[in-house]
Amino acid sequence: MFRLFGPKITLQRQQQINAGGMEVLYQAEQPDGTRLVIRELLPKHRWKWRMHRNFLQGAGIRDQVSPHPNIVYSVEHGYWRGVPFEVIEFAPGLDLSRLINKKDEVVVKQMLDILRQACHAVAHIHQRGFLHLDIKVENFIISGSGPSLTVKLTDFDLARPRSGGHDAHRSGTPNSMAPEQLKKGIFGVEADIFSFGVMAYYLVTGRKPFVASSQEEMRRQQLSDSYQILEPAKINPGLTPKINKLIMKCLEKEPMARFPNMGYLASELERM
Repeated sequence: MFRLFGPKITLQRQQQINAGGMEVLYQAEQPDGTRLVIRELLPKHRWKWRMHRNFLQGAGIRDQVSPHPNIVYSVEHGYWRGVPFEVIEFAPGLDLSRLINKKDEVVVKQMLDILRQACHAVAHIHQRGFLHLDIKVENFIISGSGPSLTVKLTDFDLARPRSGGHDAHRSGTPNSMAPEQLKKGIFGVEADIFSFGVMAYYLVTGRKPFVASSQEEMRRQQLSDSYQILEPAKINPGLTPKINKLIMKCLEKEPMARFPNMGYLASELERM
């Protein structure tokens, strides 16, 4: 298979690597051997206005925050024969969720490096004027180890302008969403900070801060002021008090009680 997308790239040797959710993914090569990934909106979603809009808006935002060493960068996006598409960096490695589940040593030995790089990715997105709104372990790709460790954030389909606002559909991953998102559909920088806290909690403990037998019970925990999250240091005794405190501050139920911004959080992590 061969496709000429636009003025930026020519791709060849395409092979489907995944399909699910709202997209189909192909691995492809440029004539010089550079590997890239093509994302296309699945046919069954092409006439669904919200999914169509989210796909294109996310592709446009990824383009505006590229390049950055901790973000899967954009190469080109638009339409191919009427189909929304996005060409992005091929990022080798495994998503953070898989590494945590198999207790990979890189998670144990370099959790602070992972947190720092992940934080820099989100801080950069905010500095460019956008919100990610789907920060979770599945959306961070980890490659290498030691000095060559690289963390890259992907999946911008829920990204929005940083001005914040109201989302009547409560878009996001429910067990990673901030209370104000779940309750009122309100999103802002504070929502990304909360989701970062959920991701960090899972990274250092191997479990989510909200654990329940049903989605309804989990939602109750997230919204209840009386529900107390078990401090991560009580699950992982080897955790330093500073990291424990940092994660708990990200997970404050009240938005104004969290860190003021991701840049401040990044500075705190760099000092550890």
